[in-house]
Amino acid sequence: MSGDVGAAGASGAASAPGAAAVGGAGTPGGRSPSPIVSVQGASYAYDVDRPVLKGLSFDVAPGEFVGVVGPNGSGKSTLLDLIDGVLTPVAGAVLVNGRPTREYRRREIARLVALVPQHFALEFDLTVRDVVEMGAYCRGAECVPASAASAALGKLGIAELAERRFPELSGGEKQMVVLAQALVQSAGVLLLDEPASSLDVSHQLALFELLKQLNADGLTVICVLHDLNLALTYFDKLLVLSEGAAAAWGPAEEALSPEVLEAVYGVRAHVHHHAGRTYLTFSPRRSSQPRDRGRVHLVCGGGTGSSLMRELTDRGYEVSAGVLNALDSDEVTGRELGLRMAVEAPFSPIGDDAHAENLRLMADADLVVLSDVPLGHGNARNLDAVQTALRAGTPVWVAETLGQNDPGGLAAALTGASLRRYGDEGEVLQSLAEWQERAGGGARE
Repeated sequence: MSGDVGAAGASGAASAPGAAAVGGAGTPGGRSPSPIVSVQGASYAYDVDRPVLKGLSFDVAPGEFVGVVGPNGSGKSTLLDLIDGVLTPVAGAVLVNGRPTREYRRREIARLVALVPQHFALEFDLTVRDVVEMGAYCRGAECVPASAASAALGKLGIAELAERRFPELSGGEKQMVVLAQALVQSAGVLLLDEPASSLDVSHQLALFELLKQLNADGLTVICVLHDLNLALTYFDKLLVLSEGAAAAWGPAEEALSPEVLEAVYGVRAHVHHHAGRTYLTFSPRRSSQPRDRGRVHLVCGGGTGSSLMRELTDRGYEVSAGVLNALDSDEVTGRELGLRMAVEAPFSPIGDDAHAENLRLMADADLVVLSDVPLGHGNARNLDAVQTALRAGTPVWVAETLGQNDPGGLAAALTGASLRRYGDEGEVLQSLAEWQERAGGGARE
């Protein structure tokens, strides 16, 4: 399998975080098949002073399923136009089947490459069948347009649209019709520019399942998309563009590493594995504010602490939490933020090890905050830990609304001179700020 970033692109891709020069099994004897698409140091600029693509290099082997991602304005759509021969690089070259695209006549390259653009404007009142049959223009006598159109519409499951007027269709229906037109071209390479942008979730998944099937039948697919979780789920390889250069190129999980995504998108990315699937979640880049404002331990769960975790972390506090069950929404947030936590297995009562870790975290804290988490047998030991903190003289702030989620009255036994009640998250933050001011810059006294 070809995938090496060519020498002309080494300065763009190999120096970026997570960039990969990826090789595959290739052909017998260690040789890789000749690339069906080869981008060799390609640059392009609509304006001389503002290049859109800068010395980009990568190869796509026949039968690969490749995604292209990156922020708005990173050059994704321009790249597809270069491969399709609509645009010509101002430097470097783009080859299809080993031949520069600039050497092809329009009809010739249409037999090799089909493009489904992001926007398709058609002012004429044509039927869907008429639009799909347009894809046969490059095939000459070998193709019967009506038969090819019927086959493509049937393959996509939209045969019932055949006699509808194209301008009357929804955005998602139009996108599928243009894809059918591209299939009629019978090209070996299919380019798609955000094909799921007008589709609801179920139709997005159906579309990518269909593209995977077309790919399994031998079609080479290069697809621009914004949804990074769809990219991670469906694509074998990904090209990540940033400001016209390759930030990463290789297997999807490597290309979408947290380091690459923070460098390219300016957000913190967190990789999760659950039920055999990998997915990403995102949070704002962590504040650069020093973590010297004190330590706060949260006793929470069920989403009652997530917002406060983020607020305290962003304001420079060192935050810990526990005991939380793994995959609880507060545990997921804490993991994303990189917090120290005492964690128990999903749907399990608090065990000895997690309880002991919770006590250690509380002992290190300057303040313990107990949210209005629902209380019951499974998390009752958290209250034992809170009472231990009270006996040690650690300040403990308890949500006034805790009793509403405590049918067994477990929290009523909490007593201690350092206990106080708070009304809402805003009061916690305001009281902490006042406490910090009294303590001369830190929560520790």
